Amino acid sequence: MVKVRYGYLRRAWGVLGVVLVVTGVWSAAQETDPTDGKAAYRFEEIADDVWFAVGTGAMTTMSNSLVIVNDDHAMLVDTSVTPAAARKLIAEIQSEVTDKPIRYVFNTHFHFDHAHGNQLFGDDVQIIGHDYVRAQHLANPLEQRTNRTFSAAIPPQIERLKAQIAETNNSNDRAQLEMDLRVREAHWNAIQETEVKPPNVTYSDTMTLVKGGREVQLHFVGRGHTGGDTMVFLPQERIVFTGDFFVGSPDANALPYMGDGFVDEWPASLQALKGLDFDVIVPGHGTPFTDRSQIDDLQAYLQDLWSQTSDLRAQGVSAEDAVSRIDLTQHESNYGDRVRNVDPRAVVRIYERLQIHHPM
Repeated sequence: MVKVRYGYLRRAWGVLGVVLVVTGVWSAAQETDPTDGKAAYRFEEIADDVWFAVGTGAMTTMSNSLVIVNDDHAMLVDTSVTPAAARKLIAEIQSEVTDKPIRYVFNTHFHFDHAHGNQLFGDDVQIIGHDYVRAQHLANPLEQRTNRTFSAAIPPQIERLKAQIAETNNSNDRAQLEMDLRVREAHWNAIQETEVKPPNVTYSDTMTLVKGGREVQLHFVGRGHTGGDTMVFLPQERIVFTGDFFVGSPDANALPYMGDGFVDEWPASLQALKGLDFDVIVPGHGTPFTDRSQIDDLQAYLQDLWSQTSDLRAQGVSAEDAVSRIDLTQHESNYGDRVRNVDPRAVVRIYERLQIHHPM
């Protein structure tokens, strides 16, 4: 039996008017792996013994990982969203990529979807992250706003899927909805296993590891998506894994989540990222791409968002009202319809940052 560690989520269900029978424990037999033997990850070799890992949709994985295979061991960048997802990731690395043991793990940042698989690794594995990541992981992260926001959204999603299943008469639609429901319910069950394990090795500015002739550099280029984002840079391969500090795809720009961000500092940090000599960007969400101009696009968007939000706050406009008054349509050619609905979480976060700089 696994103790429930997400008590606030039970409360969230009640607030949302969803009936939940809770006995105080979760059965270890509850399904956390809905894949039925299907692959949870797809692996693509993007350089010699460097593998990009992305979810297939067979279970909830949420974020990308990178596998680096050296002479007698492997390295893993980001450990996925839950222990169950990490369990599948490790098993599929062993069956599809290498049977060498994973001896080094890198956390690009502290968010749940990138680091809640850490507990699968023993104390003999070096889990490396920025000082800020360890500090956040030691500060009751399951109760932090971002984790609460994303996790509390799952129960309503489950209820909506159940309602859709009850209403549909199309057998194909029903089968797809039932599969979606199974994936969401398994993810909800998997969350209950989480015991946040912080990095056991930290750094502040840069760190270099040379293993088996391969050089791996860790760079903190400044605050952005969080207060401690790590760029995992392979100088020989000219590859940089950016986590959520910078996301995108070959055919489309993307906007990162900003609810824990430092939007005022992020453009300068992106400028520092440009100082690394890379050809390929591997994002925490999306697919590897080479278009460095997308960095310029994000800098311009962030600067505009900060400027407009700052002006509205100075006029006495509330964060809630500012959301509908911010006009970012000049960035539509880069970000499409996403610019028409500014994320309220980003605006709230900017107001928090402004309160530090300019108390009212």
